[in-house]
Amino acid sequence: MGDEDEEYEYEDVVVVEENEFQGRDAQGLKESETEPNTEEAEMKKYGLMLLVFIPVVQILLAVGVYALAAKAFKQQATYDSKFKLIQDHQLGWVYLAVYMISLMRTVLIINSNGARVPARVDRPDQHVYKIMDKDGINRDAPYVLMAGTGPQGRFNRAQRGVFNTDEALPLVLANTLLTGFVFGPVICIVLLVVMYGRMTFGFKYKEASASRGAGFMPAMIGEGIIAGLLIICTVKGLFPQITF
Repeated sequence: MGDEDEEYEYEDVVVVEENEFQGRDAQGLKESETEPNTEEAEMKKYGLMLLVFIPVVQILLAVGVYALAAKAFKQQATYDSKFKLIQDHQLGWVYLAVYMISLMRTVLIINSNGARVPARVDRPDQHVYKIMDKDGINRDAPYVLMAGTGPQGRFNRAQRGVFNTDEALPLVLANTLLTGFVFGPVICIVLLVVMYGRMTFGFKYKEASASRGAGFMPAMIGEGIIAGLLIICTVKGLFPQITF
């Protein structure tokens, strides 16, 4: 295959056939022009992002949605009665338990992302396979990675869009059910943002890994608002004297 990209047409969809090996070294790993960050530096970066910055943004967005729905749509009395039910039946612990599970998964994501950059494994790859040939001719063979170009690459990225959504789905579903009990139709409105983001994420990811952010960001905002509303329910259930 030459360095020039070639175009192929599949059922009216034009696919640009890229150079399969551009940006990869002899082992198939992502080439790095500079020394990659250490695992510790990457974990610190993602830790600040996922355990500090994003939770703060989640709370701010959720408080804004809560205040808007409570005041503009005159839902404060309805919310207060549901918060009281949560308090009376000690359901705040249920909300807290789900949030604890979310934190557990976040820590594991930080652990994984910390190891990615030093390993020079680019997305959408999630695993690297090696031929276990200790002394034979394949001992220095390239690693086995996902096809990243042509129709196979498009399929792999489309699949990754599905799997990424699947990975987040259990917690998103649990958060939706718990917060939907209190906030009702507001959650459906927020879920429209999530749906738009996730579908855009999947279609953009199919086109190119670098394009997936256009959908990932609104999905994270929508899912973050629901997670923030879960925190509000947790706090109101365990500490009814706190007001937002």
